[in-house]
Amino acid sequence: MIEGRVLVEMKRSQGTVRHGYERQLEIYKDASRTNFGIFVVIDFGDLSDKLNQIMSIRNERIMAGDRASDIVVIDATRKASASKRK
Repeated sequence: MIEGRVLVEMKRSQGTVRHGYERQLEIYKDASRTNFGIFVVIDFGDLSDKLNQIMSIRNERIMAGDRASDIVVIDATRKASASKRK
């Protein structure tokens, strides 16, 4: 049996997204004794340039040959209900 740990950190788009990806997630991974992480951003429509910033950090880490946690964005913007769409 293969065992491993994957840390999942979730952040609201209004929060400190860059700090969360760049610093917090790494601290939590160290504390959990894992190299694997997934950073989930819940986008309420105000993500703006924050996604580009963390994608840039991720790409720099990959180019340097370091591990880089995956980034997942969940679109939580308000939408018309399915029953009201035309």
